[in-house]
Amino acid sequence: MVNLGFKPSDGSVARKAFPHVRELVIVVGAYFAYMFTRTLIFSDVSVAFDNAERVVALEKNLGLHWGPVWQGWVLGTATGLVVFFNWVYIFTFFPIVITTAIILYVVDRRRYKYFRNVVLVSFVVALVIFMLFPLAPPRMLPGINDTIDTFGPAFYASRNLATYYNAFAAMPSLHFAWTLIFGFMFLSFRPLPFKIFGLLYPTMTLLAITITGNHYILDAVGGGIVMVSSLTLVFLFQQRLRHHRRDRRRMQTGAA
Repeated sequence: MVNLGFKPSDGSVARKAFPHVRELVIVVGAYFAYMFTRTLIFSDVSVAFDNAERVVALEKNLGLHWGPVWQGWVLGTATGLVVFFNWVYIFTFFPIVITTAIILYVVDRRRYKYFRNVVLVSFVVALVIFMLFPLAPPRMLPGINDTIDTFGPAFYASRNLATYYNAFAAMPSLHFAWTLIFGFMFLSFRPLPFKIFGLLYPTMTLLAITITGNHYILDAVGGGIVMVSSLTLVFLFQQRLRHHRRDRRRMQTGAA
Protein backbone atom coordinates (compact mmCIF):
# COMPACT_ATOMS: atom_id res chain seq x y z
CA MET A 1 0.00 0.00 0.00
CA VAL A 2 1.33 3.42 -0.92
CA ASN A 3 1.81 5.76 2.03
CA LEU A 4 0.49 9.19 1.08
CA GLY A 5 1.78 10.76 4.28
CA PHE A 6 -1.61 11.05 6.05
CA LYS A 7 -1.67 10.60 9.77
CA PRO A 8 -4.27 8.35 11.42
CA SER A 9 -6.09 11.42 12.69
CA ASP A 10 -6.49 12.85 9.18
CA GLY A 11 -9.66 10.84 8.65
CA SER A 12 -11.22 12.41 11.71
CA VAL A 13 -10.19 15.88 10.56
CA ALA A 14 -11.66 15.22 7.11
CA ARG A 15 -14.95 14.09 8.63
CA LYS A 16 -15.13 17.22 10.75
CA ALA A 17 -14.28 19.46 7.82
CA PHE A 18 -16.71 17.81 5.39
CA PRO A 19 -19.90 19.65 6.54
CA HIS A 20 -18.15 23.02 6.22
CA VAL A 21 -16.73 22.20 2.79
CA ARG A 22 -20.15 20.97 1.69
CA GLU A 23 -21.78 24.27 2.66
CA LEU A 24 -19.13 26.18 0.75
CA VAL A 25 -19.68 23.98 -2.31
CA ILE A 26 -23.43 24.58 -2.11
CA VAL A 27 -22.99 28.37 -2.00
CA VAL A 28 -20.35 28.51 -4.72
CA GLY A 29 -22.28 26.02 -6.83
CA ALA A 30 -25.43 28.12 -6.57
CA TYR A 31 -23.52 31.16 -7.81
CA PHE A 32 -22.08 29.30 -10.80
CA ALA A 33 -25.56 27.97 -11.60
CA TYR A 34 -26.77 31.56 -11.60
CA MET A 35 -23.95 32.62 -13.95
CA PHE A 36 -24.64 29.65 -16.25
CA THR A 37 -28.36 30.39 -16.58
CA ARG A 38 -27.59 33.89 -17.87
CA THR A 39 -26.87 32.33 -21.27
CA LEU A 40 -29.90 30.04 -21.38
CA ILE A 41 -33.16 30.65 -23.27
CA PHE A 42 -32.76 34.44 -23.29
CA SER A 43 -30.58 35.87 -26.09
CA ASP A 44 -32.37 38.94 -27.52
CA VAL A 45 -31.96 42.08 -25.41
CA SER A 46 -35.08 43.61 -26.96
CA VAL A 47 -37.18 40.97 -25.16
CA ALA A 48 -36.09 42.40 -21.80
CA PHE A 49 -37.18 45.90 -22.84
CA ASP A 50 -40.48 44.64 -24.25
CA ASN A 51 -41.15 42.96 -20.90
CA ALA A 52 -40.23 46.22 -19.15
CA GLU A 53 -42.93 48.03 -21.11
CA ARG A 54 -45.44 45.37 -20.10
CA VAL A 55 -44.50 45.66 -16.42
CA VAL A 56 -44.74 49.47 -16.49
CA ALA A 57 -48.14 49.28 -18.19
CA LEU A 58 -49.38 46.74 -15.62
CA GLU A 59 -48.13 48.86 -12.73
CA LYS A 60 -49.94 51.90 -14.12
CA ASN A 61 -53.17 49.91 -14.54
CA LEU A 62 -52.88 48.64 -10.96
CA GLY A 63 -51.93 52.05 -9.57
CA LEU A 64 -48.55 50.68 -8.42
CA HIS A 65 -46.19 52.71 -10.60
CA TRP A 66 -44.66 54.41 -7.57
CA GLY A 67 -40.94 54.05 -8.31
CA PRO A 68 -40.54 57.14 -10.54
CA VAL A 69 -42.59 59.21 -8.09
CA TRP A 70 -40.47 58.14 -5.12
CA GLN A 71 -37.26 58.72 -7.05
CA GLY A 72 -38.39 62.11 -8.27
CA TRP A 73 -39.30 63.19 -4.75
CA VAL A 74 -35.93 62.10 -3.33
CA LEU A 75 -33.96 63.68 -6.19
CA GLY A 76 -35.83 66.93 -5.67
CA THR A 77 -35.50 66.89 -1.89
CA ALA A 78 -31.88 66.08 -0.99
CA THR A 79 -28.91 64.65 -2.86
CA GLY A 80 -27.61 63.27 0.41
CA LEU A 81 -30.75 61.15 0.73
CA VAL A 82 -30.14 59.74 -2.74
CA VAL A 83 -26.59 58.77 -1.81
CA PHE A 84 -27.91 57.22 1.39
CA PHE A 85 -30.26 54.92 -0.52
CA ASN A 86 -27.46 54.06 -2.96
CA TRP A 87 -25.36 52.80 -0.06
CA VAL A 88 -28.37 51.06 1.50
CA TYR A 89 -28.88 49.21 -1.79
CA ILE A 90 -25.28 48.01 -1.92
CA PHE A 91 -24.16 47.53 1.66
CA THR A 92 -27.26 46.27 3.45
CA PHE A 93 -27.68 43.24 1.21
CA PHE A 94 -24.78 40.82 0.78
CA PRO A 95 -22.78 42.12 3.77
CA ILE A 96 -25.75 41.57 6.10
CA VAL A 97 -26.84 38.32 4.42
CA ILE A 98 -23.36 36.79 4.50
CA THR A 99 -22.49 38.00 8.00
CA THR A 100 -25.81 36.79 9.44
CA ALA A 101 -25.47 33.43 7.67
CA ILE A 102 -21.98 32.88 9.09
CA ILE A 103 -23.04 33.82 12.63
CA LEU A 104 -26.12 31.62 12.40
CA TYR A 105 -24.03 28.75 11.02
CA VAL A 106 -21.77 28.95 14.06
CA VAL A 107 -24.34 29.49 16.83
CA ASP A 108 -27.48 27.74 15.57
CA ARG A 109 -26.86 25.17 12.83
CA ARG A 110 -30.46 23.91 12.79
CA ARG A 111 -31.92 27.35 12.14
CA TYR A 112 -29.17 28.06 9.63
CA LYS A 113 -30.07 24.97 7.59
CA TYR A 114 -33.74 25.88 7.63
CA PHE A 115 -33.21 29.37 6.24
CA ARG A 116 -30.46 28.15 3.89
CA ASN A 117 -32.99 25.78 2.37
CA VAL A 118 -35.54 28.60 2.05
CA VAL A 119 -32.98 30.78 0.28
CA LEU A 120 -31.98 27.95 -2.07
CA VAL A 121 -35.59 27.16 -2.98
CA SER A 122 -36.28 30.83 -3.71
CA PHE A 123 -33.08 30.94 -5.75
CA VAL A 124 -34.11 27.99 -7.94
CA VAL A 125 -37.58 29.46 -8.52
CA ALA A 126 -36.10 32.85 -9.38
CA LEU A 127 -33.56 31.36 -11.82
CA VAL A 128 -36.35 29.77 -13.82
CA ILE A 129 -38.23 33.07 -13.98
CA PHE A 130 -35.05 34.98 -14.92
CA MET A 131 -34.62 32.70 -17.93
CA LEU A 132 -38.26 32.78 -19.01
CA PHE A 133 -38.94 36.45 -18.27
CA PRO A 134 -35.83 38.64 -18.72
CA LEU A 135 -36.63 42.16 -17.59
CA ALA A 136 -34.74 45.41 -18.09
CA PRO A 137 -34.63 47.35 -14.79
CA PRO A 138 -36.15 50.87 -14.57
CA ARG A 139 -32.70 52.52 -14.66
CA MET A 140 -32.37 51.37 -18.29
CA LEU A 141 -35.58 53.12 -19.34
CA PRO A 142 -35.99 56.76 -20.44
CA GLY A 143 -36.93 59.16 -17.68
CA ILE A 144 -35.54 57.05 -14.83
CA ASN A 145 -32.28 58.09 -13.20
CA ASP A 146 -29.59 55.48 -12.53
CA THR A 147 -28.76 57.06 -9.18
CA ILE A 148 -25.75 54.84 -8.50
CA ASP A 149 -24.25 55.79 -11.86
CA THR A 150 -24.98 59.48 -11.17
CA PHE A 151 -24.07 59.78 -7.49
CA GLY A 152 -21.84 56.77 -6.82
CA PRO A 153 -20.21 54.99 -5.13
CA ALA A 154 -17.78 55.03 -8.04
CA PHE A 155 -16.57 51.42 -7.73
CA TYR A 156 -20.13 50.16 -8.17
CA ALA A 157 -21.30 52.85 -10.57
CA SER A 158 -18.61 51.89 -13.06
CA ARG A 159 -20.65 48.76 -13.78
CA ASN A 160 -17.41 46.81 -14.01
CA LEU A 161 -19.25 44.35 -11.79
CA ALA A 162 -21.76 43.70 -14.59
CA THR A 163 -19.87 40.57 -15.63
CA TYR A 164 -20.69 39.05 -12.24
CA TYR A 165 -24.46 39.45 -12.32
CA ASN A 166 -27.40 39.30 -14.71
CA ALA A 167 -28.52 42.85 -15.48
CA PHE A 168 -31.90 41.58 -16.70
CA ALA A 169 -32.70 39.44 -13.63
CA ALA A 170 -35.12 41.99 -12.18
CA MET A 171 -38.26 39.87 -11.74
CA PRO A 172 -38.59 38.67 -9.05
CA SER A 173 -36.35 40.84 -6.90
CA LEU A 174 -34.17 38.45 -4.92
CA HIS A 175 -32.75 41.55 -3.29
CA PHE A 176 -36.17 42.11 -1.71
CA ALA A 177 -37.10 38.43 -1.34
CA TRP A 178 -34.00 37.54 0.64
CA THR A 179 -34.32 40.70 2.72
CA LEU A 180 -37.84 39.58 3.59
CA ILE A 181 -36.57 36.11 4.50
CA PHE A 182 -33.93 37.58 6.78
CA GLY A 183 -36.43 40.09 8.16
CA PHE A 184 -38.71 37.16 9.01
CA MET A 185 -35.77 35.45 10.68
CA PHE A 186 -34.94 38.54 12.76
CA LEU A 187 -38.58 38.79 13.81
CA SER A 188 -38.35 35.22 15.15
CA PHE A 189 -35.62 36.25 17.62
CA ARG A 190 -36.70 37.26 21.12
CA PRO A 191 -34.73 40.50 21.70
CA LEU A 192 -36.79 43.54 20.73
CA PRO A 193 -33.98 45.23 18.70
CA PHE A 194 -33.92 42.21 16.36
CA LYS A 195 -37.68 42.43 15.86
CA ILE A 196 -37.46 46.14 15.08
CA PHE A 197 -34.66 45.48 12.61
CA GLY A 198 -36.76 42.70 11.10
CA LEU A 199 -39.39 45.31 10.20
CA LEU A 200 -37.04 48.10 9.14
CA TYR A 201 -34.75 45.96 7.00
CA PRO A 202 -37.29 44.98 4.29
CA THR A 203 -38.84 48.47 4.36
CA MET A 204 -35.49 50.17 3.73
CA THR A 205 -34.68 47.65 1.02
CA LEU A 206 -37.98 48.29 -0.79
CA LEU A 207 -37.25 52.01 -0.85
CA ALA A 208 -33.64 51.43 -1.92
CA ILE A 209 -34.33 49.07 -4.83
CA THR A 210 -36.99 51.37 -6.28
CA ILE A 211 -35.45 54.80 -5.63
CA THR A 212 -32.14 53.71 -7.16
CA GLY A 213 -33.99 52.60 -10.30
CA ASN A 214 -32.97 48.95 -9.99
CA HIS A 215 -36.42 47.41 -9.55
CA TYR A 216 -40.10 47.95 -10.17
CA ILE A 217 -42.71 47.67 -7.42
CA LEU A 218 -43.95 44.49 -9.09
CA ASP A 219 -40.43 43.03 -8.80
CA ALA A 220 -40.77 43.43 -5.04
CA VAL A 221 -44.25 41.89 -5.14
CA GLY A 222 -42.82 38.96 -7.10
CA GLY A 223 -40.02 38.67 -4.55
CA GLY A 224 -42.55 38.59 -1.73
CA ILE A 225 -44.52 35.83 -3.45
CA VAL A 226 -41.34 33.81 -3.99
CA MET A 227 -40.38 34.28 -0.34
CA VAL A 228 -43.75 33.13 1.01
CA SER A 229 -43.82 30.19 -1.42
CA SER A 230 -40.30 29.12 -0.44
CA LEU A 231 -41.03 29.33 3.28
CA THR A 232 -44.19 27.28 2.76
CA LEU A 233 -42.49 24.62 0.64
CA VAL A 234 -39.62 24.15 3.09
CA PHE A 235 -42.02 24.02 6.04
CA LEU A 236 -44.24 21.41 4.36
CA PHE A 237 -41.22 19.34 3.34
CA GLN A 238 -39.84 19.38 6.87
CA GLN A 239 -43.24 18.42 8.27
CA ARG A 240 -43.47 15.54 5.82
CA LEU A 241 -39.94 14.43 6.69
CA ARG A 242 -40.68 14.66 10.42
CA HIS A 243 -43.82 12.51 10.05
CA HIS A 244 -41.90 9.99 7.95
CA ARG A 245 -39.17 9.65 10.58
CA ARG A 246 -41.75 9.33 13.36
CA ASP A 247 -43.62 6.59 11.48
CA ARG A 248 -40.39 4.74 10.80
CA ARG A 249 -39.44 4.84 14.50
CA ARG A 250 -42.88 3.46 15.39
CA MET A 251 -42.45 0.63 12.91
CA GLN A 252 -39.01 -0.18 14.29
CA THR A 253 -40.33 -0.09 17.86
CA GLY A 254 -43.23 -2.35 16.92
CA ALA A 255 -40.94 -4.79 15.15
CA ALA A 256 -38.71 -4.96 18.22
